[in-house]
Amino acid sequence: MRLGEVEALPWPALLVAPSGRVLASSAAAESLLGVRPSDVAAVEGRFELLSASGQPIAEGERPLRRAARAELFEVAGIWRDRESGRELSLRFRGRAVGPYGLLEIDSLAEDAERRAAARLSKLNEALFGRTPGQGFVSIRELLTQLVLQACELTGARYGALGVLHHGRASLKDFVYVGVSPETAAAIGHLPEGKGLLGAVIHEAATIRVPDIAADARSSGFPAWHPPMKSFLGVPLRVGEEVFGNFYVTDKQGGAAFTDEDARLLERFCAQASLTVAYARQAEQEERRLFEIVVHHASHGIVYFPVDPEGEILGNPAAERMLGRITRGNDPARTYDLRHPDGRPLADDELPSTRVLREEAVLNVEAIVERRRGGAFPVLISGAPVRSDSGAKLGAVVIFQDITALKQLQLLSQDFLALVAHDMRTPLQAVLMQVETLLLRSQGAAAEVPVTALHAMRRSGQQLDRLVRDLLDASRIEARGVALDLATVSLPELAASIVSQVEGVLGTHAVAVEVTGSPPPVSADPRRVEQILTNLLENASKYAEEGTPILVSVGAADGGATLSVRDQGPGISPEELPRLFDRYFQTQRARAKRRGLGLGLFITKGLVEAHGGTISVESLPGKGSTFHVWLPAGSAPGSGTPADG
Repeated sequence: MRLGEVEALPWPALLVAPSGRVLASSAAAESLLGVRPSDVAAVEGRFELLSASGQPIAEGERPLRRAARAELFEVAGIWRDRESGRELSLRFRGRAVGPYGLLEIDSLAEDAERRAAARLSKLNEALFGRTPGQGFVSIRELLTQLVLQACELTGARYGALGVLHHGRASLKDFVYVGVSPETAAAIGHLPEGKGLLGAVIHEAATIRVPDIAADARSSGFPAWHPPMKSFLGVPLRVGEEVFGNFYVTDKQGGAAFTDEDARLLERFCAQASLTVAYARQAEQEERRLFEIVVHHASHGIVYFPVDPEGEILGNPAAERMLGRITRGNDPARTYDLRHPDGRPLADDELPSTRVLREEAVLNVEAIVERRRGGAFPVLISGAPVRSDSGAKLGAVVIFQDITALKQLQLLSQDFLALVAHDMRTPLQAVLMQVETLLLRSQGAAAEVPVTALHAMRRSGQQLDRLVRDLLDASRIEARGVALDLATVSLPELAASIVSQVEGVLGTHAVAVEVTGSPPPVSADPRRVEQILTNLLENASKYAEEGTPILVSVGAADGGATLSVRDQGPGISPEELPRLFDRYFQTQRARAKRRGLGLGLFITKGLVEAHGGTISVESLPGKGSTFHVWLPAGSAPGSGTPADG
């Protein structure tokens, strides 16, 4: 390569001899350096050579000296002008050209500016290419991307961007990078727009400060705030209106921000301001669209943004149902949320809190209790709201008033009880006729075969059991189970029941095991028989033929426990939560078409009517154990049966 060819290169380039003399330099190199370099010593006398992280470079590793040795290399670094203090972030590439070394130079600042412009262009394409209804604009996500680009552009450790409310009295949005969420939480509040941040807005001008603490406009840092030294702030504006500020702090390497940094950030802010302004407008349009779509919805719909300072949006139905909607159990709210049994929902149980924790909230039943009087049942569902990139923006919670549904359920229960009663009367008559025919029969022959009569009786008994189950289910649903309470010995009662039903359990041997000294319990013996029989029949129905069933009785927590353990196939984890639901059947039961799914529902209802609890432990392939706990009663013989 000839000297003239080096001088004609459109990018910065120097041709260096082994002696250190600069044989030729391009016009772009002279413009970049501000001088026409003569030799390596002259350049190093004018510029301090640093690594990309701001550390001094050993003499032999400096790019010009490596070029003089005609080495092949590529490295990033900084040239700091000792006269003006200007810093140049550069990339150096060296290669041999005959006996000489050619050093080519790129401006990293220009590269960073090009990258920032390209990224901003992509953000704008995504933002401007939207159509109404595609979802809420995540202005915080957008601002965070802009701050990250500003930090990369200027080499800053920390950066932030604040957008003012329309009245300019306080910040509406504020995002930051470089500060951990834990530190931000410890600080606990947004900047108040004082000190240098306020000066950027009020003076509507770029402010560059080498030492924040030494500047008279600085108001210091709040507790827990990380230490920061250098500062560069630029106002965000559309036309002449300043609507926020953009600032970076702590330039990497410990130096102050340069005029070049300020120029780059000003140019970037001029482009970013339009993006931020459009995003704010789009966000407002999305909110208006949300209001239009849900305004006439019959269900209450509420949007809770992730930002704790963000505005909660609720449709008219939600306002009619709830009144003033707040985050958490705020004393200023006009309603309380309660469990169906009347217990208040704790802060961490609230639907909005659960959705923001990524928990599923689908048709959760609750009670809305108005503080001025009145309560009604609701079904609550919720889902997170996310941006296209997956960032969580907030939660939408839907409240459905189910007062009418509850009334319909009561009517359905009354109807079911009536139908069951009307069915039971003829069934009892049939059973009485069957019993009469059996009494009149002699030997194996009669007007009606005895086997047919037995079959009729079994069918009648099955239908009778079905009707009784339907009646019990209806009473349990209506909380109308009547108990004839007495103080009973659970071990004796369990042994008696097992001896009565063991014959109908097929090939399953049943053992009764008593641990310790279980106290007497307050219970209805007939209902306890129904509970234990249901559990034994359930165990024999699904356990493998010939496998034993263990009934255990013991003392626990102010009462006695009754457990039934089988060696069946077990219950899958996804089916366990619904095992005691009305009409629920496991997949195995559905496959064998066994029953209506009322047995365990009735068992649970009867246990709870006694003030007890029932639970199940099961693993697929390991069998199942049902645990019933009943409260202790008075000592045997010391009391009379309790009222039902």
